[in-house]
Amino acid sequence: MTEPTERAPLGDLLADPAASGPQADRILDAALELYGTFGLRRTTIEDVARASGLGRATIYRRFPTKNDLVTGVLLREARRFFAELDAAVAAYPSVEERLVEGFVATLRISREQRLLNRLLVLEPELLLPHATGRAGPLLAAARGYLARRLRAAQRQGDAGAFDPEVVAEILIRLTHSLVLTPEGHIPLDDEGARAFARRYLTPMIR
Repeated sequence: MTEPTERAPLGDLLADPAASGPQADRILDAALELYGTFGLRRTTIEDVARASGLGRATIYRRFPTKNDLVTGVLLREARRFFAELDAAVAAYPSVEERLVEGFVATLRISREQRLLNRLLVLEPELLLPHATGRAGPLLAAARGYLARRLRAAQRQGDAGAFDPEVVAEILIRLTHSLVLTPEGHIPLDDEGARAFARRYLTPMIR
């Protein structure tokens, strides 16, 4: 597995994909399907070329190394995650409702994330180091995403006086832990997670 290159901060890469367009999506779609079926280690550039119906040279022009291709797939999945999360909370007028529904949606989207769940089964030794000790850049991007929305709510007078970075950090680390280790006392079904968030999480932003 790989980490994003040093060309730009992860947050910038999430917002501004370097590889986009129909051809890049065709390559990433093929790679995503193969990674979810066979894992990262067993999937080669040649496999992706065959599955996408494109030549190896075309793949290499878009993604010069296998690590670049893996990074492209992971970043696109992260962008999809944040877009789906934004859509899930868009209809709720108050920041408290958006926090609650965002917590519920995060757990639900993560449960339904095929690549993440398959890699936890197929190649946990590759995934877990990047989801734990090396997860700092991704957690920082997620914290920044949430903190920006909390600051916007404060500017609109829809939230109390609190440090958006600290609250975002708590929420991101809690959901990250629940995704990786779901067994515990905190309920993860939609209704249980919603009740938990209303009781224990919303007081942080009042």
